[in-house]
Amino acid sequence: MSKRIGPGAKLPFFRYDTPYSAQNSFRQLLAQTAPLVLVFMSNFGHPVTRTFAGRYARTFDALTGGGFALVVRSRADKLSRAVGPDTLPYPLLCDAKGVLYDLLDIPTRSGALTTYSLEAWQIMREAKKHGYRPPRNGVQQLPLTLVLAADGTVLFSHYGASLTDVPADCAAVQKLLEDLDVALPAGSDDEDSDVTIYAGPGEVPDIPGLSSRVHESSGPELEQTAAFGLFGDPYPEEK
Repeated sequence: MSKRIGPGAKLPFFRYDTPYSAQNSFRQLLAQTAPLVLVFMSNFGHPVTRTFAGRYARTFDALTGGGFALVVRSRADKLSRAVGPDTLPYPLLCDAKGVLYDLLDIPTRSGALTTYSLEAWQIMREAKKHGYRPPRNGVQQLPLTLVLAADGTVLFSHYGASLTDVPADCAAVQKLLEDLDVALPAGSDDEDSDVTIYAGPGEVPDIPGLSSRVHESSGPELEQTAAFGLFGDPYPEEK
């Protein structure tokens, strides 16, 4: 039975998909980037997720003391049409069916009043002006922030109370690592080791950079593309 994970527990090793490669080793990702800040959010097409994904990308240079990765409830194969290996400066893990979300007991809630912060209201209002339509069932995926050691041990765990209850950007991620006293010291050999994991030359499709909208169907019928497929998008597909 799933339960919330806290400091001292261990996240199991697993293999994950990204939009540009399949069956990546989470053990390897930890070895290359720990201490790793792992943020779980809703699907990649959700306006809040997209807003924070962009912030993390724009401020990534502020993170010097560890690694960062974003987990989303989306299908890797759908996002592959727009998200290439050089689109984001950090790994994007896809878990369309929410295997990890269920394992870690990350909650969902119905209704904006129980999930929206003031910031989320502002993001959603702007998204609706540009044509976004929220899911009819109103169920929202709440976030989780973990800090992990190289062996998968949880050093920090925070289950978000609202959609935006995650580190605001990579400067905030760096401060979190410093406050926990686990940030790698400046000038260490591992300082710049956070690289996106992807397949070798010839195995990565030639995919353009991230478009302003990623089109993908969403819903519980989404199929998992691997042990942990991750990415769904509420925008309707273009004909």
